[in-house]
Amino acid sequence: MWDAFPKELCDLARVLLRHAETERTGIALLGMEQAFSFDWMNQRLLTSNISFPIPPPRNKALHPHGCTVTDAELKFIFVLGNNIENVLIPEQSDFQVKVIGHAEYDAALVELEDHWRVDTHIHTGGPPPNEPHALVHFQRGGHAQDSFASGPNFLPGINLPALKDGIWASLFQSPGPRVPFPPFCPILALDFTIGQHDGLLLNKLRSEPEYQQIIHMAQTRLWLPFFNGLAQQANRKRWLGEMLLDGV
Repeated sequence: MWDAFPKELCDLARVLLRHAETERTGIALLGMEQAFSFDWMNQRLLTSNISFPIPPPRNKALHPHGCTVTDAELKFIFVLGNNIENVLIPEQSDFQVKVIGHAEYDAALVELEDHWRVDTHIHTGGPPPNEPHALVHFQRGGHAQDSFASGPNFLPGINLPALKDGIWASLFQSPGPRVPFPPFCPILALDFTIGQHDGLLLNKLRSEPEYQQIIHMAQTRLWLPFFNGLAQQANRKRWLGEMLLDGV
């Protein structure tokens, strides 16, 4: 079932080309078509190497007040591994999303970024992580966010002026939570992210039989064995790790 996977990803890209909202996504994916085929044939992996454009979230329920979303990007790495039939989870099924926006005020223009990702914890043979988390998990932030937040003009920061009255207030982010997530291939990552950003667009895409068939095949291939396999304790333990007590 996995041999045709790169072709199906490019078939998805051709569907995305037909819609103005996803045209840039389709173009970017088709630009990597040869690399996808070569890497899959030789190493059973697919990676975008660089971030590529995806439809941004709709401008609703945003922080800070007065901001506008302008763009979004996705980057993925997917390594199937040689034992997927038994372990049910790919060796690596990561994708990272960056949302870009800005806020314009009387005295300044502020550049904004939001980052979230789905990670696979790579076991190195050492002790388990201090904070238990599932093998595949959702988490905010990441190295791209760290790089953005380390810039000289990032706020709050050392350049923030004092207030004569009162104190500044800002949103706060900690590393958690690390939410258990099913494994995602790049096809499912695209479908999921588009749906989270713009449900109306997702409904339009899923109304097309070709798009729906590609997503159905991807879910059947990866998710059906995974969810069926959770009936076995060994598979639950492999996915949830130290979160799951013995015997559960």
